[in-house]
Amino acid sequence: MSLLEAPSQSKEILTLGELFPDGSAIDRLRQNLLVLWHEGNERIEATVECNGRIYAAATLDPKLEEVLRLPARTEDFGTTDSLIADVLQSIRRYAALDDAVALLVTTFIVSTWVVDCLPSAPCLNVWGPTGTETILVDLLSCLCRRPLRVAEPSVRDLLSLPPGLAPTLIIRQPSERTLTRLLAATTEPDVNLLRDGRCINVQCPTIVCTREPVGVSTLSFRLGPDKAEYRRIGKREAQELAERFQPRLMRYRLSQHRLVADSHFDRPKFAPDTRLLARILGASVEGSSDLQDRIVGALSQIDEQCKVEQSQGLGAVILEALLALCHEHKPSALVLEVTKLANGIILGRHENLELTPKAVGGIMRKKLGLWTERRGPGYELQLIGETPKLIHHLAAAYNVLSMPNPVDDCLLCDELNGSDRDGSQQEVQEVQEVQEVQEVHKRQEAAEI
Repeated sequence: MSLLEAPSQSKEILTLGELFPDGSAIDRLRQNLLVLWHEGNERIEATVECNGRIYAAATLDPKLEEVLRLPARTEDFGTTDSLIADVLQSIRRYAALDDAVALLVTTFIVSTWVVDCLPSAPCLNVWGPTGTETILVDLLSCLCRRPLRVAEPSVRDLLSLPPGLAPTLIIRQPSERTLTRLLAATTEPDVNLLRDGRCINVQCPTIVCTREPVGVSTLSFRLGPDKAEYRRIGKREAQELAERFQPRLMRYRLSQHRLVADSHFDRPKFAPDTRLLARILGASVEGSSDLQDRIVGALSQIDEQCKVEQSQGLGAVILEALLALCHEHKPSALVLEVTKLANGIILGRHENLELTPKAVGGIMRKKLGLWTERRGPGYELQLIGETPKLIHHLAAAYNVLSMPNPVDDCLLCDELNGSDRDGSQQEVQEVQEVQEVQEVHKRQEAAEI
């Protein structure tokens, strides 16, 4: 038989895990084994075949494999509700968290197992006095997918990890600069980094422990001193916890990933940051409307606080100034004029702060998506066309303090404050579009940093 007649031999594809559109999945287990999930059945082998290709387990450094706590098998997880209930029970056993926070931490854990199917990678920020996070971090290290404790990791460090690893990064006391760059690279599912001419995706969940809350979009809560007797999770107990839950969580990933990826769960009425959290956590438990409702309830208090902070932030102050200019029916406004009005609002609130035109222009462009043009000695914003409508809807999304008191002759105010304010589909869609604009520009700002 000639070489041309010889059957072609498929090369093995080294992998740490694959998810397929038909619901099939492959993942890495201990001892260089792979688990294949296909049509409701699993097979564990050194190499597996799926969709006409042969996959083999990518080799990991032995120390790295030990740290990652890879499961040795998978197990039936029951139902989504029962899995969440069991993990939640363990969280309550070890950590002194209130019911709402415990539920959110539990769903965060589940989200780390399906992170590549979510609209964004989740970030959990645990903050408070140093040491209060120890027991919770130890617990998360047992339950999250591929936990990896690192100190001040850089984007370059992430690029050096094996492709497809997607660990749950656990970071203590990172600098603000490090964290901003890290989250800009790890949170977006469609963002790739270039290295040696290759596109590399480094999306992964993150747990950040700090003394003060971080200034980025995270699931954030404070840990106070626990007066109960200190209970440490030793190595043996940690291994028992991992052996109990990780096989069930692995099966959840293998069998539910398509359902999670197809989720359209959303809460448009939430503030943009809280809305993204709701989309992430709600999608993670897709198929259980009861759990999704409980997540929304647990996030409601966070959302209210987020809206209060938004209404008092600089973006809201600038929007309030722009609203006043719109209501004066001005066709345009110089950034200097907006700055003077904004500083007047700040002065009226008895705050010791003065904005510069450069700072105001930056917020308008990067945070609000309002683009100015050079006009003579300064920059100018056109207040015609769709811009006034965008300003009004941004003001509603930012809960600007003057919004509940509409101007009589303003049709845009009437639309937002009229009798149909309680949930017409059109209004929901408009707010959703505005919030998506905000998210896009927030990501652009992080990327520029």
